[in-house]
Amino acid sequence: MGGRISDCETRRFLGEAFGDIGGELYRVAFIYLKNRDDALDAVQDAAYRCCKKINTLKDRSLFRTWAVRTVINCCLDRLRKSGRTVSFDETGELSDPVSEEDAVVSRIALTDLIDRLDPPEKSMIILKHRYGMTFGEASEALKIPLGTAKSVYYRAVSKLKEGLE
Repeated sequence: MGGRISDCETRRFLGEAFGDIGGELYRVAFIYLKNRDDALDAVQDAAYRCCKKINTLKDRSLFRTWAVRTVINCCLDRLRKSGRTVSFDETGELSDPVSEEDAVVSRIALTDLIDRLDPPEKSMIILKHRYGMTFGEASEALKIPLGTAKSVYYRAVSKLKEGLE
């Protein structure tokens, strides 16, 4: 009977966890896939994968990071299978634009530059700026060492700065 209690607790945990972060997972998927139905499908695929592999998660406090990474992987799998590339169009606010027209032009330029980044660089920019993750959280989400996460991030920022100049 001990296994059943564990299974019940696991189901309860998954239900609560997905309830808490479901919207966030959808937003991550939508940023990558740009399509409501594809994003919902990717989140569903990720939820299935998470449920199937929950016993491999050693620390449940890392569930959010793990689930975000699973969604990113599902999105990248879908993009790879369809032959599409990752596109990013949600940027943060630009500081003190001279005019609304300048802000729109700057936003378009930044979006274009982000679209040209490699997938790991895009992921770091999204995780750091859109979701406010720390380097540690982002490195866990991407399953890369902390030093690599920082290098990827600063390389991406450098490319964006060069492109805006």
